[in-house]
Amino acid sequence: MRQELVKERILMLDIGRKYFSLEILKQLIEQMALYDFNYLQLHFSENEGFRIESHLYPELVSEQFLTWNEVQTLIDYAADLSIEIIPDLDTPGHMAHLLKGKPKWQLTRKTANGDSQKLVSALDITNEAAVNFALSLYGEYTDLFSKSRYFHIGADEFVEFDQIENYPMLASYGLAQFENYVNKVAEFVRARGFIPRVWNDAFFRDGRESQLSKEIEITYWTKWHKNMAPVQTFLDQGYSVLNFNDNYLYYVLGENAGYTYPTVEKIKNSWQPNLFASNQLVTEKEMEQVKGSALAVWCDLPEAKSENEILNDLKKLMQGFATHFYK
Repeated sequence: MRQELVKERILMLDIGRKYFSLEILKQLIEQMALYDFNYLQLHFSENEGFRIESHLYPELVSEQFLTWNEVQTLIDYAADLSIEIIPDLDTPGHMAHLLKGKPKWQLTRKTANGDSQKLVSALDITNEAAVNFALSLYGEYTDLFSKSRYFHIGADEFVEFDQIENYPMLASYGLAQFENYVNKVAEFVRARGFIPRVWNDAFFRDGRESQLSKEIEITYWTKWHKNMAPVQTFLDQGYSVLNFNDNYLYYVLGENAGYTYPTVEKIKNSWQPNLFASNQLVTEKEMEQVKGSALAVWCDLPEAKSENEILNDLKKLMQGFATHFYK
């Protein structure tokens, strides 16, 4: 009998920056099923786009988008192949598209010469109306994805976390105010039946304490900055963790931000489920807290490849990734 090494076998797809048709998404799910993936994480909101129909805010939706009916069709199609969809709506950063025309809801920062400047991608989490706007979006999409178990709420790359003094609205409470917002969103989706997840880079930085709720699960993607907490910190604090190792498992369109396209050989021969970003190894005992791993597609330069080219690349990469699922 095979031993299961990776319980949650995830493909994450950035459909916020790039439109993917229902037909291509169905083909992707078929390939996922072939290699025994069991979760598709749909990252549908980004600075550059918002790709699922909104009944509350139709004016915010990108020109090309998936309708509610299409998403419901996709959810059912995936379920028939034993794959569950994880909705991924990233706040309070990565919100430039959602905050267009809403300067009052954008965070203010001080520039090097002391001027004030709106950070168009960041929500002013001290503004009650702005926070309620974000919560209303989560409310709408918890309805759409009511059959899902998890909801990824983002929380990465909000501000320059080590220069919090440059954000006057946050100066009084700093990261505590940010963590309070994250906990509030997490509790909001949890009350609607979901397990919330966040990215790792904002929490326990530089050895500081954190008030991040233990009910939240950590998708650990990077330690590119020395002040980012090692995965060991989250394990020691009792969090459930998932391995999104960006050194091996990030497929970034156009090879943007210094990334190179992953290869089947590199994933097969050099990565393993207990190897996290920046060569952090987790012990066999600690792997009990690691719920799964993910191959992640980020569409930084959306025109770099067509959706068919991406699908063909993923067929190969999924095969390499799947060699680690069982022993």
